[in-house]
Amino acid sequence: MKPTYPWEYIQLGCCGSPIETDAGWLVLTHGVGPMRQYSLGAILLDRDDPTQVIGRTREPLLTPNLCERDGYVPNVVYSCGAQIHHAELILPYAMSDQACGFVVIPVPDILKAMS
Repeated sequence: MKPTYPWEYIQLGCCGSPIETDAGWLVLTHGVGPMRQYSLGAILLDRDDPTQVIGRTREPLLTPNLCERDGYVPNVVYSCGAQIHHAELILPYAMSDQACGFVVIPVPDILKAMS
């Protein structure tokens, strides 16, 4: 894949293993945009032919907020994977190499945000 949106113009990468859903393979991504800000997004790949991209988030799912911007590596959120539990994505993430947390996102909301 190539960077498409401003929040991922500098770099686009994968955040862990693909997660199988009824809609396809959900792949979390990290994008590096202006001011070296790392954000998290997602793509959806066809279940039978994962070389086919079904959708991708136009806007990031997660960006560093004011409390998450300061640290050893500033302006960064990142993850090494996630899991789905009861139609919700449980996404652990780290911020600025200083702290960690998790966010819960309904999977239907992620799929709806994809173009």
